[in-house]
Amino acid sequence: MSILATLLFAALTAAAPGGPPPWPESLKCAAHVQAWAELGKEANGGMPEERSLDAAIFWSMAAMEAARRDKVESAAVAEAAQKTERARVKPLLAAKDPAAEAVLAACVEQVPPIR
Repeated sequence: MSILATLLFAALTAAAPGGPPPWPESLKCAAHVQAWAELGKEANGGMPEERSLDAAIFWSMAAMEAARRDKVESAAVAEAAQKTERARVKPLLAAKDPAAEAVLAACVEQVPPIR
């Protein structure tokens, strides 16, 4: 695990003593911030902005922890669900859909600051 990932995981557990939100909410946030990071990467010549990358890592880890805790069938199923949901959400964010942008903003707000 990278230092950044370790710090993000530590922040996750510190920010939410009960752990991440339930699997459906964690999945939704993971998909939205991952799609945001992908869009940033495409717009910036291959590198997402630091904030979107941090949020994507944070929510990816949170979603996997929620999947484990909430007994999603397997890690592979959880990863596939993230990929599917990210593909569904990405065009909505690209089109500046207000509902998708509101979900993204709420999810980004929950990411603890990493310094």
